Amino acid sequence: MRHFMLCILAVCFSAHAENVKINIQEIPVTANPLNLSSSEMVAPVKIISNSDLRKNSSASLGRNLKNIPGISNSGWGDAIGRPVIRGMDGNRIKILNNGMEVNDVSAMSGDHPVGIDALPADQIEIIKGPTSVIYGGGSVGGTINIIDHAIHTEISKGLHGTYDLNHGGSLRETTNSLSADYGFENIMLHFDGFKRDSKNLKIPGDSVSSKLSKSRAAEGEPLARSANGKNTLNNSYNDSQGGSLGASYIFDDGYTGFSYKGYDLEYGNPIEDGAMMDVESDRYNYVYQIDNLWSGINSLKFDTSYTEYEHSELEPSGEVATQFLRNTYEGKIELTHSLISQAKGVVGVDFGASRFTKNLGDPMIANNDSKKISLYMLEKFSFSNQELTLGLRQGYVRYNGNDFVSDDGCTHDYTEEKDCEASGGVENSTSFEDSEKTFQTSNISLGTKMQLRSDLSLGVTLSHIQRAPAYEELFAYGHHHATETIEQGDRGLSEERSNSLDVTLEWVGKDKEFTFSPYYTRFNSYIALLNSGQTQKHLHEGEEESEGIGVYKYQNIPAEFYGFEFQGGFDLTKNYKLSIWGDYVRAKNRDGSDDLPRIPPLTLGAAVFANWGGLTSDLSMRQVFNQSKIGKYELKTDDYFDLALNLSYQIPAKKSVSIFIKAENLLDEDIRDHASFIKDQVLSGGRSITGGISYNF
Repeated sequence: MRHFMLCILAVCFSAHAENVKINIQEIPVTANPLNLSSSEMVAPVKIISNSDLRKNSSASLGRNLKNIPGISNSGWGDAIGRPVIRGMDGNRIKILNNGMEVNDVSAMSGDHPVGIDALPADQIEIIKGPTSVIYGGGSVGGTINIIDHAIHTEISKGLHGTYDLNHGGSLRETTNSLSADYGFENIMLHFDGFKRDSKNLKIPGDSVSSKLSKSRAAEGEPLARSANGKNTLNNSYNDSQGGSLGASYIFDDGYTGFSYKGYDLEYGNPIEDGAMMDVESDRYNYVYQIDNLWSGINSLKFDTSYTEYEHSELEPSGEVATQFLRNTYEGKIELTHSLISQAKGVVGVDFGASRFTKNLGDPMIANNDSKKISLYMLEKFSFSNQELTLGLRQGYVRYNGNDFVSDDGCTHDYTEEKDCEASGGVENSTSFEDSEKTFQTSNISLGTKMQLRSDLSLGVTLSHIQRAPAYEELFAYGHHHATETIEQGDRGLSEERSNSLDVTLEWVGKDKEFTFSPYYTRFNSYIALLNSGQTQKHLHEGEEESEGIGVYKYQNIPAEFYGFEFQGGFDLTKNYKLSIWGDYVRAKNRDGSDDLPRIPPLTLGAAVFANWGGLTSDLSMRQVFNQSKIGKYELKTDDYFDLALNLSYQIPAKKSVSIFIKAENLLDEDIRDHASFIKDQVLSGGRSITGGISYNF
């Protein structure tokens, strides 16, 4: 009843706004090689604008997108988090920057950040569903494309840019960012830079959930509810900085350009006080595109990037416990045409090579390198009231894994490494020889969009998706320091294979719109990371006795995912807009019908928008239900109600200056993301206020 009354008050509050109509601009989906608008796409699409990004400027990409239907956050505290789409995570989600994959190690583990900050972005595009043919093989969950203009495609003469300053929130973070572009003759120059500085996270109570505390007590391993902090989450800060430089030359029928992006991030590990992670990324990108080559050939594009990425996990003493290094080269050649149909089609090839090494710390994963190449095509056909899209992709991946000897711990408690055998235990290890693994993947997608009547359309997509196992799924076999888990890959894994049906019913009328998207994905082979129920004994720095660590194994299982999303917007008056959304997903292991772990629960949301000329506001409400459909060895997660308010004001005398205030978790609720590996050990931030100013020049 309390939450219902809050919703009624919000509606009454917004109904007194002035006579200003709120419109949504249609923006092309730039990751799509056909450059279709979102209304022309068969799959569900959501576009996040630059102004919305500034209001939700978290270092965590998952936290930035948590209010989008179908998206959840696999948070590692509020500073780190990768998006989960339709219950799928890791390598099933492609994260792109200007259409090229962001090459980091974020898909490997929940404690690893995405190797790019969205703060300098112009917009973010989210395309949900089985669209791997268009965006790269294996992205059965969805694709996130972070768009910036480090490389410009058009001339804009003179100097223009934006400066933003934010401060506050549960992290008490201060953020500065500057983006500037200068155009003259046929040349565009770009610069952007940012810096974040945050403190430990303020939380509404004990960090550890009562369920985990009781479970540990029953197992004879007591864990205090304040183990990782009370009211303040221990070691949950983050400090980061980064920026990019770009130069473009625009000619009559195309453009070419080069850019460099640097990113440095240091953050604490909230489940190990004093431990920290240090991330560095350097990315170089070159693009060349020529248009109007000849009749029927619309454009030819060459896009290439090289990334050096380093992720280090440090003990409280400062010693490097684990270090991951990844160097990646990728390229793409793409030809758009109108040879087969009047609408555009595309054919292309993408290729790449990557080297992954781990030379410091305990044995955890074998060094390896990989090479890949894919051929793809996408054709769009139009009929009287129907559009048909056909996509094909054939991929090849080869891995070379080095020989490797793991540390499988001790079978008995011990206090020193040399005491394992003396205390009655046995030191174990598993040896692997050099191995080469090759995979061929075939993907096909057939989608149609029909105009049932002037205000109603139906989109249907059928897809067969195959994904080669990732290197961590094949070669990991040891103790992961930051997550305190034992992860065991399987060099005998087969490709992930799924068949999907995705439906989108869209109603667009005068002053209203509504989209409903049910889906079903059946995996004949799903690569799952499951808790085996086994433990290994390992001794940690600063501890007097070894501790049992849970063993998680990658394995092929049959699985199914099904659910729905909906979103609607209604102009109830000329100055007042109501938005509603929701999502639900269920995921099962078909071999025994067990529920899969870390699947987000049912979520319902609503927001009211008002506009008083220069002053705008929105009040959002999100009800996240409890999750009782849980995997083996998993704990249930309680429900919560998340209430947030945004106010933004554009100064009349200075149209280029605007200020905003954002209030989050107004009810000071205990918020735990069920998709997170450590959801029972950490809380999200409590009630907080953030203020900011933006200046456009």
